[in-house]
Amino acid sequence: MKKLIFIISIFITTLIANESESLFWDEVKNTNDLELLQLYKSKYPNGIFESLADIKINRIKKANRPTLEKNGIPTWLKGNLTEYRYFGVGKANKHFKGKHYQENLARSRAKEDLMSRLNSSELKQEEMYDILKLIEEAKYINKNDRIYILLYIDDQNY
Repeated sequence: MKKLIFIISIFITTLIANESESLFWDEVKNTNDLELLQLYKSKYPNGIFESLADIKINRIKKANRPTLEKNGIPTWLKGNLTEYRYFGVGKANKHFKGKHYQENLARSRAKEDLMSRLNSSELKQEEMYDILKLIEEAKYINKNDRIYILLYIDDQNY
């Protein structure tokens, strides 16, 4: 029943959609290129397929998350950060002043690191604001309860 409702809603949506938007969506819907999906969203900010584009963008971003080595340690923790143009890493001990405090401390340190890299680059203020919207986060807690936070902008998204 849900499939039937979903198919009918897509059919009706396609009929109602602006023809140029539909043509553009047909070109974009099967891609794994974030730039094209983001172009669709910027061209049709209130488009009929906007929620589908958001879902696809989130799935692609999840697939591009930082990788783990086979023992579960993130590659970025070992200094392999070459795939990121802009990043910041912070760490803190989990047991001191509670888990949430330490996680926020590690995040704050990672943000300071990222901001110092952004400030040392030759970006304009507007570009910096656009980049800050693309920040993603990865977290790792080692066996000694040390929290590591990576804030990064994936080169594929920028």
